Amino acid sequence: MSANPPTCGHSKGVAVGDGLGFDAVMADTRTIIKDPFIREKFTKEQSHARQHAKEYFERYPKDRYQTEVESWRELQSRNIEFTMKRLRDLLK
Repeated sequence: MSANPPTCGHSKGVAVGDGLGFDAVMADTRTIIKDPFIREKFTKEQSHARQHAKEYFERYPKDRYQTEVESWRELQSRNIEFTMKRLRDLLK
């Protein structure tokens, strides 16, 4: 057997034939980590997109919710698609 046995493609690099079995390898992928952030995607005309983002920041202030525009892009229709990201719970 080689010094570096092949892996099963799992991010943890569990070696094939290491005696753990399929269930042990897959158990890690079934763990659900609760994302502390909420993401909302919007598509709006450019001036409306800016206004909506401004209102979103007023409703969920950056210093209390870590609000940010996570991503945005201009569509062929000249609309703006953007994703707003904020914490689920208020910072204390």
